[in-house]
Amino acid sequence: MIRKTRRLAQRQDSLLQVKPVRISQSFTRILVPVPAAEVDVALPANMTFFVDNRFTSTQRGRIRTLISRCLEFWRLHYEQIAENGRSNYQNCVNTYARFNLAPVWFDAKLATGSAAAAVQMDGLTRMIVANGFGRAARAQIMYQLPSSTVPNFTIKAVNASNPDVSPLSVTVNPRAISRTDLLNVTLTGSLFHAWLHREGYRHPSRVYTSYMAGEASMCVMRNNANKTPGVPDSRFTVFLD
Repeated sequence: MIRKTRRLAQRQDSLLQVKPVRISQSFTRILVPVPAAEVDVALPANMTFFVDNRFTSTQRGRIRTLISRCLEFWRLHYEQIAENGRSNYQNCVNTYARFNLAPVWFDAKLATGSAAAAVQMDGLTRMIVANGFGRAARAQIMYQLPSSTVPNFTIKAVNASNPDVSPLSVTVNPRAISRTDLLNVTLTGSLFHAWLHREGYRHPSRVYTSYMAGEASMCVMRNNANKTPGVPDSRFTVFLD
C-alpha cells in the first residue's frame, strides 16, 4: 500500500512539473517591388521578406524603405552602365577599394575596384532573383537589442557564400532604425554592408578602410561621392556590423 501511494505521488509530481515551452517568434511577410533594371536575366516582380513582429509598424516601414533604397541603388548602377559604359558606383569603389575585392565564390583575380563593383552587383542580381523566384530560403529580418553580451550594432548579418541559394537575412537593432537623426542613406549603407556579408564578402573584424566590403558600403552612404578631407571613415563605419 505504501509503495502504491508513493508511485501515485510521484506521478502527481510529474504532472505538476512545468515543461519548458519553446517560444516561436512570429514574422510578418512583406513584399518589396523589384525595379526594372538593365540586366540580362528575368527579374521577379517582388522580393519577399519576413519581418519579426516585435518591430513596430513605423520600424517595419523604415526597413521596407531601406530595402527599396538598396534596390534603387542597384538599379541605378545598371542604368548608368547602359548609358555611359560605367557607373558612379564603379568609379567610387575603384577609387578606394584595394583588398578582398572578390567574394569567396569568385575564382578569378580582380585587378581593379571597378571590376569588383561589377562582380558584386551581378552577384546581388543573382540574390534578388533567388529571393523573388523562391530559390533561396526565406529572408528573415530579425530583431535584436544590444546587451551586455551583444555589443552595440546597427544592422548585421552572418557570413554566407552562395548567392544562388543564400537568403538575404539580417538582424536589425530596433533602436538604431528608430533614430530620427540617422539619415536613410546611412542606414541603407548599413543594410547594404550586411547584404555584402550574405553575398560572400569578407573583411577583418572592425577593419573597413580599403576593403571592398567596407568601401562599397561607404560609397552607398556617400551616394558615390568622394571622401571629404578631414572626415574620418569612422563617421560611417560605426554603422557597419
